[in-house]
Amino acid sequence: MNARRLGVVALVGLVVAMASCERIESLVYDRAAQQIIQGDRDELLDDGALHVILCGTGSPLPDPDRAAACTAIIAGGRMYLVDVGPGSWENVQSWRLPRARLSGVLLTHFHSDHIGDLGETVVQSWIAGRTEPLTVYGPPGVRRVTEGFRLAYGLDSTYRVAHHGGDVMPPSAATVVAHTIEEPPPGETAVVLDEDGLRITAFPVDHRPVQPAFGYRFEWGGRSVVVSGDTAKSESVVTHARGADVLVHEALAAHMIQRVQRVLEARSATRLAKLTSDIVDYHTTPAEAVAEAESAGVKALVLTHLVPPPINPIVGWLFLAGVEVPDGLELVMGDDGTHVRLPRDSDAIEVGTIE
Repeated sequence: MNARRLGVVALVGLVVAMASCERIESLVYDRAAQQIIQGDRDELLDDGALHVILCGTGSPLPDPDRAAACTAIIAGGRMYLVDVGPGSWENVQSWRLPRARLSGVLLTHFHSDHIGDLGETVVQSWIAGRTEPLTVYGPPGVRRVTEGFRLAYGLDSTYRVAHHGGDVMPPSAATVVAHTIEEPPPGETAVVLDEDGLRITAFPVDHRPVQPAFGYRFEWGGRSVVVSGDTAKSESVVTHARGADVLVHEALAAHMIQRVQRVLEARSATRLAKLTSDIVDYHTTPAEAVAEAESAGVKALVLTHLVPPPINPIVGWLFLAGVEVPDGLELVMGDDGTHVRLPRDSDAIEVGTIE
């Protein structure tokens, strides 16, 4: 074959290769576009079940696999987020939870690891299609918190309306309605919502000097779940979780934190040792959470807000050292993405992972 024919063959091969690359590139782009536009999982709103999805199980201690505190509750055609710690909204968005139909945010208290993503929650659910102001519930002080985020994100909202237009980005949906929950008397609850069969109540927990701090109980379709918020071992949690299907409870492995404290003291890191020792007295150990769940008669205990983060199976095993789980109680070590589904008018508790 002469040089001229070789050149023609090479040119044809190059054209074929380029066409193949273009087809592959087109397929890649199309698949990526389909993933972006596939929309929210609105079926979670409409299947009649009560859903519990852990969107953040971490703490202020760093863990690349865990966002800070956030629990999604989906029931009766509504979605609520209990706390919105840093990184949690990325999980909500990645899992395509029904962002456009987010009905409200319930803050247990105002530590930064529980409120850090409030601005993103407001803006990104608005971008996703929410058309009404977002209600944020919380203890006294919630108006101050929401006003701070409004000021911080005010220019962002203005830019988006100017760029896309008010028909696409209705300005009112960028706003927040702060709803203050007054602390109820001891042993009682404050009714947050009681509509269309969904009942949400708030009750005080012991996170002193943070006061008041709340836990929340959700009831729907004969099922119930309680989210403890941050708290030391508390009789209030037992009282208000009584008979619930699921208790989502924070957990701090005090024996592990105390070991960290001793190491810090040995290194003369007295300030860090002081900060480390202080956190033990206003959180609950895994064993204490199990005892509360047993006393309340709940069917499943889901541990979240894990301190320190169980970064591997060995640390997870050490985290639960000495914990004895009674018969009849299911213990779940929560991860970001843990999904508990409670079918309506049933006793079933389906535990899995949302993807």
